[in-house]
Amino acid sequence: MRIEGRDLIDLVLCWSLEEVLDVDLYKGQVGTIPTEFDSTSDYFKSFIPSLIEETHAALSSSIKTLWRSPVVEITYIAPTAEFELPNNLFYKVHLSTDESSLIPKDLIALTDKRPNRVDGFNITNEPYVVAIVCKADPDRPNVITILASKPLLLENLHQMRKNEKRESLFGVYMTNITTNVRIWHSLHLGLQGGNLNLLSTVLRRNNTDDDGVCVPCRFGESDGLVPSRFLNLNPSQEDAILSCLDVRRCRHGNTIKLIWGPPGTGKTKTTSILLFTLLNARCRTLTCTPTNVSVLEVASRVVKLVSKSLKIGSYGLGDVVLFGNGERMKIKERKDLVDFFIDERVDKLYPCFLPFYGWRACISSMIRLLEDPQGQYNQFLEKSKDNVSKSFQEYLPERFSELRKDLELAFSSLCTHLPTALLSTQAATRMYESIDLVKDATISEGVSGEGLKSILAVNGIGSDRVEDYYLKLLRLIPEISTLPGGCDRHLIRELCLGHACLLFSTASCSARLYTGQPIQLLVVDEAAQLKECETAIPLLLPGIQHSILIGDEKQLPAMVESQIALEAGFGRSLFERLAILKHKKYLLNIQYRMHPSISIFPNREFYGMQIQDAPTVKQRNYTKQYLPGKMYGPYSFINIAHGEEQYGQGRSLRNNVEVAVVSDIIANLLQVSERTKTRISVGVISPYKSQVMAIQEKIQETCSGGDAGGLFSLKIRSVDGFQGGEEDIIIVSTVRSNGIGRVGFLADRRRTNVLLTRARFCLWILGNEATMMNSKSVWRYLIQDARKRDCIYNVEEDESLARAIIDTAKIELDTPLNKSRWKVCFSDEFKKSVGEIKNPEMYRKIKSFLEKISQGWLHKEEESERDSLIKQSKIDDVLRLIWSVEIVKEEFEYNQVLKIWDVVPSSDAYEAVKSLKVHHMKYTGDEVEKCRARCISGDIVVPLRWSLESTSANGSDVMDETFGSPNLAAEMMTSEQPNDSLEDEKEEEDIEIDRLSHLLSSITL
Repeated sequence: MRIEGRDLIDLVLCWSLEEVLDVDLYKGQVGTIPTEFDSTSDYFKSFIPSLIEETHAALSSSIKTLWRSPVVEITYIAPTAEFELPNNLFYKVHLSTDESSLIPKDLIALTDKRPNRVDGFNITNEPYVVAIVCKADPDRPNVITILASKPLLLENLHQMRKNEKRESLFGVYMTNITTNVRIWHSLHLGLQGGNLNLLSTVLRRNNTDDDGVCVPCRFGESDGLVPSRFLNLNPSQEDAILSCLDVRRCRHGNTIKLIWGPPGTGKTKTTSILLFTLLNARCRTLTCTPTNVSVLEVASRVVKLVSKSLKIGSYGLGDVVLFGNGERMKIKERKDLVDFFIDERVDKLYPCFLPFYGWRACISSMIRLLEDPQGQYNQFLEKSKDNVSKSFQEYLPERFSELRKDLELAFSSLCTHLPTALLSTQAATRMYESIDLVKDATISEGVSGEGLKSILAVNGIGSDRVEDYYLKLLRLIPEISTLPGGCDRHLIRELCLGHACLLFSTASCSARLYTGQPIQLLVVDEAAQLKECETAIPLLLPGIQHSILIGDEKQLPAMVESQIALEAGFGRSLFERLAILKHKKYLLNIQYRMHPSISIFPNREFYGMQIQDAPTVKQRNYTKQYLPGKMYGPYSFINIAHGEEQYGQGRSLRNNVEVAVVSDIIANLLQVSERTKTRISVGVISPYKSQVMAIQEKIQETCSGGDAGGLFSLKIRSVDGFQGGEEDIIIVSTVRSNGIGRVGFLADRRRTNVLLTRARFCLWILGNEATMMNSKSVWRYLIQDARKRDCIYNVEEDESLARAIIDTAKIELDTPLNKSRWKVCFSDEFKKSVGEIKNPEMYRKIKSFLEKISQGWLHKEEESERDSLIKQSKIDDVLRLIWSVEIVKEEFEYNQVLKIWDVVPSSDAYEAVKSLKVHHMKYTGDEVEKCRARCISGDIVVPLRWSLESTSANGSDVMDETFGSPNLAAEMMTSEQPNDSLEDEKEEEDIEIDRLSHLLSSITL
């Protein structure tokens, strides 16, 4: 069995579990990918080590989270006919019918027990075998063919232990390596030759400043395509498109053009108009993007232009085709695109080419019915001898109506779904004409079947001319059509893909075109988000002469799993490399999205003031005031000085104070939308997935069920999820709040650029001003700019936000103590006093002190406190916390606990302590000693417990076991947890340093 990328697959299957988990397995073997190359061979070879390492990292990441991976039950497994030791270990596998199907290039672990942890295989020695899905049966999704890494000893896999019953075999999904296999194949195809015309032109810096058009073509006749005449382009957009059209006309050279589209400059509009113009020029063009989402977006824009330009029904839509993984595209949910998807198109066309029921058979049947209705009726009677027969008067109208509908469906399908290269304009016109001609036709009344000349009646009036002309059309259509008589699904697919003018897919899926008809021009949208080696997949397709890369290297790059590969430059795009080499870029220089107050900083910081604001965004009506106050103008940084960054799910950070602020702002905006009947779209962006999840949960809790009658829309996503998106209002939750300037991957300029350029009317940034100012990153410049423009506001300036923060602080005050070393009890007086505090910073200080003592912080006592059971601790210059160590009876033992009595002004602390001493007067001497007793372990104090029979806090009765469990944060830092985000994991070490530094700086002995 031939398998694409077999060398890479064999390498993956030979890795042991220890090798997969070894992050340094390929360290030192992955060289930096250069920016210039001496030959195409050097070019392709430079990516191979990084690709292997990236594949290794992806598998390592997936195997660490097997506990949450999908599992399929295997009901049958046996070697196939291709099975051959030692390498061709192919097996046919039947999955349980109710299991979700696996797809080719899925890596799975075969085992008789699903592991709960990553080391489940390694420590307990569970039998397992890694395999890859090679083939899936299209008619039976639960039947697959796999290639195993080692021979399967089925009796061992099915029988866990001696004398135990046989268990089922399971397949645990690990990851899918389709894209990496396709990259591997394209790199080796390049090494073997292939279409190297384009890549050979971009190996090194191009010092010439020509436009890529040879002299004969530059001075040749123009084809007259000037898109700006009817599609309202600005000069920079028009120049970019015309330059690309000029290149298309050149048949003698090979050129790669770059169109640089900063945020809001109409990149997608420019791309769609370029493609629409190429369609009109009959240039066979493939458009690729990095993701399914982006390919659907650009295809949707082009389809709208094409649909508006049609002149003959839906004839011409067949020139546009979309292909790829329909499930991942969720194509069924896209009503605007579902008919353009190749699988749907094949389904619609297949019935038209069936031998006895297709369009030709329908034409023949209609002709026979109109010319010889009696003969057709007699045949009907012969076929229905055993059934109840219809009269001639019943049969004829029913049969005519049935055939008319069949022909209408067949003709409509052919005109809609076939490329115009397969169906001429004349044939399409006649098909639609025939549909319209008999649309309202009926069978004439009183038809007897004898001496019949005309059976059709239009508008109740019989017409020989109508029938004669209709018969003439039906005979003419097959004569002017070049369509094959019968086609299977595969041939229909090849015809549609091979003759379409505009094709859309992801770069990875474009590999399916290697065996098809040649492509003339390649357009890569979002090219700066595509790894260069992945761009090689479409660039090597047969026939491609020119390519147009459209993107912005100042925004997010491609995602890379491996840190080693990332440092080698594996995530760099071809667009970025060419930009580094000073390749000419056509800049789209007018932005239509952002209010000038929003665009000014990213324009200066990232684009050197090369971008102009369009007149529309400078008009007065573009300034919106959704909420009262200067804080809610077009641009503001809302300083949250008392927020706290902490671990959320996995190793990702969250900031609950920012969650509360975001939630309150959203609630207020929703009320405005409902009250004023105003349409408002809001986007919330945070770089941390844990924060995204926390905000989503809070919004569901506080604003569930409200959408202002469909007028209010809300999207809460990570930075990656908002690339290319825009909303009326963007709220950014930066999360980081440590005062010492650590902002993690927020320091990435491209990530920051995306954050700051998604809003149309209002951009409100939530963050800690001191942290950002001390970060020595682009955020420092943002704070300096906001100060100069007087756009920084303290969150307490808004009473509603201040209340939200205080409410959150009240809820959270005892939450982190639930998993602490010491059990903590609060008095009613303390709860009352805390409820009267209105300053969020005071809450933070109280909470910080409680966290420390509940974790066993060795509190240094004043001389005057040592003999007193009641302690008073300084919170700040104003407040004192009154607390003590108490004992409580729980089941069969006494336990030490912390009792928090009150928080009072320093002037009232003496009286508070004095009044509470009465509480201990009822204690026995033994109980007082138990309260005084301290067990110091290292640099912490741990709570003690005694059996009920004990009478003393001394000697053997004192138990050295601690009460309670370790704090939650420590659990998350040491136990195996799934990584929410690759960036989150890379920050772990810095975050730990931040937390330790922050904690040490806050402790006062």
